[in-house]
Amino acid sequence: MFIEPIKPIQGIGEINDLQKSTNPKEKNDMLFKSIFEEALNNYVGAEAQVDEDIYKLSVGESDDLHNLMINTKKAEMSLDLVIQLRNKALDAYNEIMRMGV
Repeated sequence: MFIEPIKPIQGIGEINDLQKSTNPKEKNDMLFKSIFEEALNNYVGAEAQVDEDIYKLSVGESDDLHNLMINTKKAEMSLDLVIQLRNKALDAYNEIMRMGV
């Protein structure tokens, strides 16, 4: 029985390149930074798409309400991801600050 391997998603290639770095601190900094920036860029792109869809719908260029609702949900989920990443980063920072030296 052949089990198909998991295929990498977009952006994983960049992470794999960072993991090959020789400096562990640089690797970890860039890994978190790239994940956070990618999530933020995805949100900005999704929000721009929603704005464009709303404009087209309001001026009568489009009557595709279905895709507008899908794009709105994508933007909402992207925002939730960015908020959760921020919350986890703040929790980790606060935990580090509570550590005794």
